[in-house]
Amino acid sequence: MRPSPTPPLPADLASARPAVWEFAGLLLTYWCNARCAFCYVYSGPERGGQMRVQDALRLWGSLDRLAARHGKQMRIHLSGGEPFGDWPRLLSLVRAARETGLSPVEKIETNAYWATGDGIVRSRLEQLDALGMQMLVVSSDVYHQEFVPLERVRRCVEIARQVLGPARVRVRWWDFFRHATQTGGQADPTLPRETCRTDSGRRRRAYAAALRRHRDRLTGRAADELAELLPRHPAPYFRGRNCIREILYSRHVHIDPYGNVFPGVCNGIILGRALEQAPEQLWQRLADGWCAHPVVAAVVSGGSFELMQQATAFGYQELSGGYASKCHLCHHVRQFLHGRGIWPELVGPAECYAGAGHAGPAPGGPRSAQPAPLVPEPGPACPTPGPENTARCGAPADNQDSSSRTRSSSRLVARMPSGSLKRGPSYSMPT
Repeated sequence: MRPSPTPPLPADLASARPAVWEFAGLLLTYWCNARCAFCYVYSGPERGGQMRVQDALRLWGSLDRLAARHGKQMRIHLSGGEPFGDWPRLLSLVRAARETGLSPVEKIETNAYWATGDGIVRSRLEQLDALGMQMLVVSSDVYHQEFVPLERVRRCVEIARQVLGPARVRVRWWDFFRHATQTGGQADPTLPRETCRTDSGRRRRAYAAALRRHRDRLTGRAADELAELLPRHPAPYFRGRNCIREILYSRHVHIDPYGNVFPGVCNGIILGRALEQAPEQLWQRLADGWCAHPVVAAVVSGGSFELMQQATAFGYQELSGGYASKCHLCHHVRQFLHGRGIWPELVGPAECYAGAGHAGPAPGGPRSAQPAPLVPEPGPACPTPGPENTARCGAPADNQDSSSRTRSSSRLVARMPSGSLKRGPSYSMPT
């Protein structure tokens, strides 16, 4: 199919520039001992991908220079997958970053599966503390506790508070952790992991209760496994809900083991490849030419509905059961694009789209209706982070300057005509 003619963007939108990246997460691996239903990608025991220490240091240094050039301080966090899955590699990276004079590790995220004894936890945290790690973030929720015994999480949190101090330990989520530990892991609707694995009805109810407390974004495996629990709407419901805040005005990015750079809350949209071009050059390239990136241009101008409009030219068909959020719609469309090999340099890698079998109906018929939702109509899809919790959308809250720009984005962004963006698997951003 030949690309449609591409009219110029409205001048006010075309002149919008992305915020300087100040928060960067290095996704050291896609491997994880768990296969959580809410995972933003598709991590699991069968996954791989390991970021080499020398590559991580090179990326880290470039990110530091990008921030410094704009009078900012880069804040790096290490995540996965499960970064503690290769402890020697993690320790080597943090030590080398310290010795090289790079910015300190703001935080490391873990599910604490490795916390099998007091000695190993204390030893590892003391070493990371000595190397300048500022914070440990431990996952604890109904999804993780299907795979990680609560006792390991409790051990990790308690010893971390001793070694690092309470202010340097966060739990995602504190309310779940406190309630579960106070009730011996039998909190209602918190269920023992054996029950969750064998009783699908009770598992769905437990997930629904968790979603009522904390809304997670529906990308990756979460889009496949949690969307059915939420109220859904036809695609036009999300018309005009642009993503300029999440894409351009976010100061947060992730870089995966292969060097793919993602917007902070949009894993699977590739802004560039940082192992081929340094992050500081990638940011400048994005600032100069984001309008030419068909996925970015679509979601910035008209949100996931506009991206869906573009995908219909390739055979995408709307889900008959509707979508739980604009993120669910976006991910579902991108799964389709990835599965058809469309824009492979911009939509990937496979670890972000491992549910390709769920990527939408084959031409000729819609998917069947989904079960009735167990969670009532939501409030905001991405709630404001609370003081005790990590950011619910995976990114730090924007400062006042970014917020003011976001509030004005409805005046800034005019929806582009459907079909006006570049299409085709041969697309690449201009250099």
